[in-house]
Amino acid sequence: MHLSAVEQRLSPKERQEIESRLANYHIPFQILEIIAEECNCSEAVAGRRETRGKSKKPSLISGLNDQSLIQLRRTFLDCEDSFSRFRFAVLLSSKFTPAMYKFVMANKIRGRSNQEHVFDVCIFSRATEELVAVGMQNNNAGRKATGAEPLQEYFSAIRDILAAHPSLRSVYYSSSYGYDCRPSRLAAKTQSLKGSSVEINFLEFQDKVYRRFKEQ
Repeated sequence: MHLSAVEQRLSPKERQEIESRLANYHIPFQILEIIAEECNCSEAVAGRRETRGKSKKPSLISGLNDQSLIQLRRTFLDCEDSFSRFRFAVLLSSKFTPAMYKFVMANKIRGRSNQEHVFDVCIFSRATEELVAVGMQNNNAGRKATGAEPLQEYFSAIRDILAAHPSLRSVYYSSSYGYDCRPSRLAAKTQSLKGSSVEINFLEFQDKVYRRFKEQ
């Protein structure tokens, strides 16, 4: 998503406010690095090193250009849907520390059928380079609740990549608009492929917070 020249410019006061609010967010260095690269600001993080998977130094964020700061604001403060994959990645980084795992956004994974499946977040082991987790979100343009059909397509993709990537151990699905079905019933067939070793997680993103989905 491109920002206009006017939108890319922030006053010193605006920058200070954004930086101050972002200080409360534990955004992994790798996520900041991806955003900086998208916003033509990769030199701000070049040569930096990650410490325990997190970047907590204000100097790093303060060195980013206006466009990067605006995207960070729209992602983590305004919680716009168009940047939700970064919020999702930060959530998953609490379990998969970026010091040990590599995050790739909007990545294609080839299954045993030779078909490629796109996931919002893919996580690979840095030590073995094997796929260990994937995450997908409800990106319905009409903001409709997640129903059985998209979840069936999701689990079909999961079963295909499980057959090709036995290292996969955790999968995530998140909806910002709720669910109008019982996801656990649709997940049963996928879980049976590898038993309890495959962890399937359903999340909801509401009021700017991720929560585990609880079926009624």
